[in-house]
Amino acid sequence: MSEHLASFATLGAQALVPIAVGSFQSLRIPAPVRARKRAARRARINLELEEDEDDILDENEGETLTLADSILFPILGSVALLGLWALITYVEPWTLNIIIGCYFSVISGVAVQNTLSGIFHFLFRSVGLGGPTYHLRLSAGIKQIAHMPLRRASLFALPFALALPAAYIALGRPYLVSNALALCLATGALALLRLDGFPTAFLLLSLLLAYDVFWVFYTPVMVAVAKGIDAPIKLLAPKADKTFAMLGLGDVVIPGLLVALCLRFDLARRAAANPKEDVGPRSSFSKPYFSSAIASYIAGLGATIAAMLHSGKPQPALLYLSPACIAGPLLTAAILGETKLLWSWRDEEEEEKDDTIEAPSQVAMMARKEAKAKAAAKEAEAEAAAVEQNGDEPGQDTLVEPQPQDDSWMDGAGVGGNEGPRTRRSKRKGGQRK
Repeated sequence: MSEHLASFATLGAQALVPIAVGSFQSLRIPAPVRARKRAARRARINLELEEDEDDILDENEGETLTLADSILFPILGSVALLGLWALITYVEPWTLNIIIGCYFSVISGVAVQNTLSGIFHFLFRSVGLGGPTYHLRLSAGIKQIAHMPLRRASLFALPFALALPAAYIALGRPYLVSNALALCLATGALALLRLDGFPTAFLLLSLLLAYDVFWVFYTPVMVAVAKGIDAPIKLLAPKADKTFAMLGLGDVVIPGLLVALCLRFDLARRAAANPKEDVGPRSSFSKPYFSSAIASYIAGLGATIAAMLHSGKPQPALLYLSPACIAGPLLTAAILGETKLLWSWRDEEEEEKDDTIEAPSQVAMMARKEAKAKAAAKEAEAEAAAVEQNGDEPGQDTLVEPQPQDDSWMDGAGVGGNEGPRTRRSKRKGGQRK
């Protein structure tokens, strides 16, 4: 029993890597700071002033899971699990390996590119080698179809994104390469998927606990899929008896979503405590909820391994991970007196963006200049037409020729004089219109 402890410790260390990296990659500028920056940006008069590219990169896009999504998650997961089990049962193994190998080669390549690009960018920026960001855009006029920011780190990550999936197939799917791809897939999932609040997180972990217990203890489906599919959907660690200890990516990603939520909550608390400060992912802030969530995950994984060693049978990891990961943030909130805040806080979604090109694009700035010039030309044409119709010089007010007035009563002509009525020409002050 003790000879397998090193394998399980290696497995646990591997699981913590994507949880930590993916949590930090999921950070974005808190909503109040984002709103203040956008308001200040809209107040700029000079359209040629470019936006801060770091702000754009920090506001990474993602998919937010709501309370309704958490209810559907176990249902969709069961359908997918049964589909994989049917493929294993009724499809020839070599055909299945080709299909799954091609599929995971493509998506794992994208995951490697995104994960390593973020890691390299952080390392380069730490030593002052961040470099410029280039924006690759596909547009039709002023309407943007696609946008991909390219940095120096992206170029360094590209060879790995091409080589690792190719090596996975060419070398016969070794477990080391499989683990590397699985780690990138888990990190990418945690950077992309977000829970909108702690009620959603607690419900999701509770429902998936029941899902895991049912498919592991009451059916052979989960274990059959885990052993029958040779794909980077699990972490492996060799044991002394030449077998492997396994941990499914679901047991990493699902609790990891709660851990990442705790880190974003810590950042939001810092922003709320400093409303005038531009708090962002690069800011230094205390992480009590993130630390407690990590500690809870380690405790839950340790309980899983202990139960597995004691029973000698596969265990549903979420049976131990879910209660531990739920208890950690709740206990921290109770200690800090923030239980009400924990339940009410929401990780707000991004504001709806239009499909026009962002401000840093030269195409967008040229289009805005052209639109402004056209509006000015229209106004000038309208003014010229009005002036031509009145027959006056442009930019001058019209001289007014009043009707003759009888003011003879002022000099006595109206009483008996023979002098006719006097007339005066008056005009308003002319001047250039502003």
